[in-house]
Formats: sequence, C-alpha cells, structure tokens
Amino acid sequence: MKNLNRIVLSFLSLLLIIQSTFASNINDHITPEEAKSIAKDAYIFGLPVLLWEKQFQRITYTTSPKGLMAPMGQFGHSRQFVDASNKMVVGFNVDNLYSFAGLDLEEEPFILSVPEVKDRYWIMQILNAWNDVVAGPGVRTHGEKGGNFLIAGPNWNGTVPNGVELIRSNTNITCIGGRLYSSGEEDYTMVNAIQDEITLTPLSAWGTDYTPPSEVALADIEFPKDVNESVQNMSAEEFFSNLNRLLEGNLPNAEDHEIIDRLKRLNIEAGKEFAFTDFSVEIQNAINDGFEKGHQELEEIIANLGTIKNGWTLTYDMGRYGTDYALRAGWSYIGLGGNVIKDAFYPVTRVDQNGDDLTGEHQYELTFAHDELPPANAFWSATMYDKDQYLVDNELDRYALSNKNELKYNEDGSLTIYIQNEKPTEDKLSNWLPAPKDGIRITLRLYSPHKKVGNGTWIPPTIMKVN
Repeated sequence: MKNLNRIVLSFLSLLLIIQSTFASNINDHITPEEAKSIAKDAYIFGLPVLLWEKQFQRITYTTSPKGLMAPMGQFGHSRQFVDASNKMVVGFNVDNLYSFAGLDLEEEPFILSVPEVKDRYWIMQILNAWNDVVAGPGVRTHGEKGGNFLIAGPNWNGTVPNGVELIRSNTNITCIGGRLYSSGEEDYTMVNAIQDEITLTPLSAWGTDYTPPSEVALADIEFPKDVNESVQNMSAEEFFSNLNRLLEGNLPNAEDHEIIDRLKRLNIEAGKEFAFTDFSVEIQNAINDGFEKGHQELEEIIANLGTIKNGWTLTYDMGRYGTDYALRAGWSYIGLGGNVIKDAFYPVTRVDQNGDDLTGEHQYELTFAHDELPPANAFWSATMYDKDQYLVDNELDRYALSNKNELKYNEDGSLTIYIQNEKPTEDKLSNWLPAPKDGIRITLRLYSPHKKVGNGTWIPPTIMKVN
C-alpha cells in the first residue's frame, strides 16, 4: 500500500512539473504587455458572438411559442407593438411587427417560407453569430412575391430543393429578424395573418405535412434576463473559455485570419481549453488588465460610433462590418441586428448643438426643412430611448413619431419635433416625443432610404436646446 501511495504521489508531482513547464513555455513566448494587448483585442473581437448566443438563448428559452419567444426552429411573433416594459432586445422599434426565430444549423438546414406580401415594407433579415447580415430577402430584393429560402450552416453540402433559394450562413447559430410594417392597431389583424403564413421547416421534413412540436423541453441553461448584462458579468477566464467554445461551430470570416492567428498566442482558439492555470500569475494579471481595458474601450467605441455629423452618429456599413471589429462590437452591444443601409439607415444621437448630453432637464427641438425631410421610399421614424437604449414609459404610450402620425407641419412646410420630459402646450402635443427624466438617446430610422442617404449627401439636422 505504501508503494502505491508513493507511485500516486510521484505521478501527481510529475503532473505538476509538466503543468508548470507548459505554463513556463507559454510565458517564455509572450510578455505581459503582449498578453494585455491580445486580451483587449480578443474581448472586442469576440463580444458579438457571446452576445448573440445569449440573445439566441433569450428568444428560444420557452417550451412553446409565446410572443416573440419560441423554441429553436420556430417563430415567435409580436402581435402588436412592444411597450416600455419589454426588455427582450435593446433598441426595439415601434414601426414594424417583429418575427424572431433562432436556428441551430449544426444538424441540418431550415427552409424559410414567406407568403406574398402586398403593399407594405417587409424583410426577413438573416443574421449570423457575428452580427453580420447574411441575407435580407424582402421588399427590396423580392418585391411582393415572398419565396422559399433554404438557410444552411457552414458544413452542409446537400442538394437544394427545386424552387428554393439557398442562403448560406457561416455560423451554426443563426437568427431571423423579420419585420413587417404596421400602421398601428387598426392594421394588426392584417399583419398577424401574414405572420401566420411565415413558416420554418427542417430540410428533412420539406415536402411533408410538417407541424412543429407543440411543446419542447427547456434548454439546460440559466435564462439570460438581460443579454448585455449576462456577458458583461463574465470574468475574463469565463469570457475566453466561452469564446473558444463558440469559435468551433461559428466560423469567423475569411478576412479575420490575422486576428485569429494572433489570438492563438493566448490560447484563444476554436475548441481549445482556456484556463488561467496555464499562465503565470503575471500573465494572468495582464489578461485581466487587458480584459478590463476592453470594457473601457467599448464605452469609448459606443460614444463615437461611425461618422459624427450634426451631432448624429452615422453608420454606412451596418451589418457588413468587415474587419472593423470596434464598430461591430459597439453596434452589437447597443443594438443587435441592424439592417444593411440599402434596407434601413439608423442615425443615432445623444447630444445637442453644443455637444452636451441630451437630458430630460431641458427642452429640445428637431426641425427638418421642407426639402430635407427624411428621404425614405418606405417610411421614416424618430424613436426615443433611455440611456440604456430601452423604450421610455410616458403618459401617451408614445415611443416614436413618424410620417404615419398626424404631425403638424409649419407654414413653410418644415417639421419640428419637440423633445422634452414635461408635456408641452396643446399646439405642440401632436409633435411631442416624450423623453425620460435623465439620459436621452434618439434613433432615426429611414426604411428603403434614397440614394442621397447612402452617398452621404443627406444629413439629419442638429437637435437644438431651447430651454
């Protein structure tokens, strides 16, 4: 028995020596400064895929469809506009009724079927796990006719059925963000009927009388009540461990090869185990410092997203970020699922003419000249959010103003929107955009924008503080 104990102790000692030597070998090839820099860049690069996994879990954590939530491979629909109590997604709009679906494409593709959609804006946006728009079949690309679309993951090599259009995603985690324009309560019945005809069918069931299961088991996860908070609460080790896991089934883009190779220097690699015990205390501290630096840089990125003109942040490459990882991380954090500019344009602002933060303590005006109204082929809107990018509760339950509202235009044809917390006088009430008491964020949305939006010749006017 004593000999056995000695053998076990000797074996454990050998393991410790091997582990120590392995850690030493890693540390021999990386300095604390490099570890800190890589950890910071890895955080910014990897943030979108971690956010998307939590968003996927957030919309699929249900045994059957309930509102916008539905089991994987099924649609959840908003049957009416969301209100300020809805915290499912940051940056919700109240222009369209949403249809959400989360797909896991590892086992097989799904076929999305969209009926004919007449006389209204529609889009079925397909997003990969990096917050890139893979495709956006909708009124711009397919007019009123709808269609059948096979959504396949990175490893599928099967045959596309006749009459079905292939959409390839490079990630197994893939989501659909459908939008159907609604003019309001009187239009809900018609939009809901269209939603009921939008279906998802596993490829293996295509051509059969497929009906999705009425009830499924809940996933064995902790339900993420707040997507951003769930990721921000992760430690550096937890964040990078999850990133390694997610990299395995959710391929980055081909142009990401440089940063992928760089991250391997810190054991951040698809399918590989990431553990602090592989590093010296000095390198562990450097990783934590870099991770914290990434948090700080994200705040700076969000404050300076895109091109800033007239106080508005303008992003012209939404949904197709390329290697601009900072822009991708910032937009993923404040609003997952933005459309490409041909389908929608999203100027955002939080400042007045002096560059001061907008706040409910003051009154503001946003005036469009008669020949500078938001140029959109479909429609436009201005939506109010709080500092965390959620809708703002108010006595009118009014979260946005748009050209579908009965707005009051000035004598010269211009349009003034009144932005303030307190209810204005009766003559301004139709154009009042109710604001929170503290921080204000405003998003303009132009659906199917004119060419002069895309080429940068139309810029929103500055918001003016008047009191």
